[in-house]
Amino acid sequence: MYKIAVAGSTERTLQVAQTIAQDSRFQITYLITPSPKKVGRQQELVTNPVHQFAEKNELPTILVNTKIDQSVREQIEQANQAEPIDFLLVVDFGYLVPKWLLELPKTTPLNIHPSELPRWRGSSPGQFVLLHGDEQSAVTLMVMNEAMDEGPVIAQLPFTVDQSWTQVEYYQHSFDLICEQLGDLIDQFARGELKATPQPAESPTPTADRLSKEDSFRDWQLISKAMEIGEQAAEIERACRAYYPWPKLWTQVETNQGEKRLIIHRCHLNQNNHLELDQVQLEGKNIATWNEIKTALKT
Repeated sequence: MYKIAVAGSTERTLQVAQTIAQDSRFQITYLITPSPKKVGRQQELVTNPVHQFAEKNELPTILVNTKIDQSVREQIEQANQAEPIDFLLVVDFGYLVPKWLLELPKTTPLNIHPSELPRWRGSSPGQFVLLHGDEQSAVTLMVMNEAMDEGPVIAQLPFTVDQSWTQVEYYQHSFDLICEQLGDLIDQFARGELKATPQPAESPTPTADRLSKEDSFRDWQLISKAMEIGEQAAEIERACRAYYPWPKLWTQVETNQGEKRLIIHRCHLNQNNHLELDQVQLEGKNIATWNEIKTALKT
């Protein structure tokens, strides 16, 4: 039985942890995940999905605040002395993984990256796949090293990118695909049936950097032209899907009450390849159709 530690915090990490936990070839010895965070106006303390999974299944958990500091190191090393791990599996962790932690597992540290590496190294691969209109992609199981997404590739599972996907569907498909084969792939690698292949040093694409709300802004004049004459309509439609549900495509419009933020939740291209807005949200208002709010805009 392979002993494995899982590091991460999101629903995608949870899906991977559940997959490993249900496979009799593996034992999760401990999980590494961020400490509960205060959220919302009430500053309620909220635990992430991985932490909740650990508590429900009574799995040892090592919590990280701002970084993997000496205190965290001591906890991990103590846990590892009790039960040395064969693998460390990192998925959506969000922290720098130091060299000593990468060297801890007896076999290797692993990472799942939802792009066809070396394309779209970085923290937002799915969003950049959609933004650039890639028709094909893959999800990659790799050996993790100190460089960002540059480790040797163990396996890549290719797939066709549906041109209606938002980032939600993109990531869900990626992780559904890898989780179907994850146990087998790790087992085959451990037994030497799969070999890790080094990546090219250079990526053919820019780094898929972490996104901000500033990234998802588009000028209203640009959006208007996409609606009126179709200019850059496909690019804006892709951006709407790539940025949904966060940070969401948005712009600033002039209304009868002054300049307001307008969020574009849904849009599509019509038969003439012009942009049509479907679901929008004017600042301070509920989600509505474009026809319901367009009279509030100054022409």
